Amino acid sequence: MSAAPSEAPEARVERLVLEYAQSVPTGRPLDSGLSLQNDLAIESLSLVSLTLRLGDELGVDVVELGIELGGVRTIGDLVAMAKTFTQLKSEQTPQPE
Repeated sequence: MSAAPSEAPEARVERLVLEYAQSVPTGRPLDSGLSLQNDLAIESLSLVSLTLRLGDELGVDVVELGIELGGVRTIGDLVAMAKTFTQLKSEQTPQPE
């Protein structure tokens, strides 16, 4: 299910993280410092899948970009990645003359 193109990176990441999280802390908002692995129990393969979906939704080929997932540890890291994908997509999109 694709999201609206105007969806903010933070909202997009939160929506996807909630789909992949095996555990969500109760009484605590999904803030940027939450650990994907320790706080949300998202396993390595699920993180790969989540990243591929994020790229698909934002119109970039994550595999082609050769994204290194080793540094993606928190929700904030995913939001930064989403913003990078958005920037890359806007640079790749031809601008009307």
